[in-house]
Amino acid sequence: MKKIIVILAAAAMVCSMASCGGGRALKSENDTLSYALGTDFGTSLKQLLEQVDTEVNMDVFYAAVEDVLADNAVLSREEAFGFLRNYFNVVVPQRALEASQAYLAEIEKEDGVKKTESGLLYRINREGSDKKATQNTDQVKVCYEGKLKDGSVFDSSYERGDTVSFALNQVIKGWTEGMKLVGEGGEIELWIPSELGYGQRAPQQIGPNQALHFKVELIEVIPTAEEK
Repeated sequence: MKKIIVILAAAAMVCSMASCGGGRALKSENDTLSYALGTDFGTSLKQLLEQVDTEVNMDVFYAAVEDVLADNAVLSREEAFGFLRNYFNVVVPQRALEASQAYLAEIEKEDGVKKTESGLLYRINREGSDKKATQNTDQVKVCYEGKLKDGSVFDSSYERGDTVSFALNQVIKGWTEGMKLVGEGGEIELWIPSELGYGQRAPQQIGPNQALHFKVELIEVIPTAEEK
């Protein structure tokens, strides 16, 4: 929510100086060039802010832009890039790891939650049959929902109204291990530590070192075909 507020605040500042939105008339090549440059800058800014784990002081932000344009910046370009490189590659991932570990420690206390040697947490909501995946090359057909620790959904086959099939050696380690713990027709919840998930190099919509929560219904197990 804070990131959205920051972006809206930036848009509001720009709109206060001129008419805003799709009604803007681009009357010349210079207008189009100027708007295109602003669009490119705004897109990059939005993507950058989505990676920041705290609220940005927009007064300081705009002051920095003005200082750069006036060749009077407090930080050199190299100093600024060095700080950002360390912030995004070291500080943010470490904070996320610590927050994920604290989250999993609380989940572990919940009724019915068990922990494997690898650190995977799981709870069987419905046992299913005795037919289970046993090999990493076995295939499973599932319906699932994936959430971050804040409860936001980042992926859901339920929303798509679809099932998904894959071999257990084609997914993250937490899924490879977890889907062997429930029988066909069963339902399981998985809380996956980052080292069994996407780790530090995660997709942008997930972020580095994030613990993941999945609810999975195992529709079908398709064992590996025996070699003749």
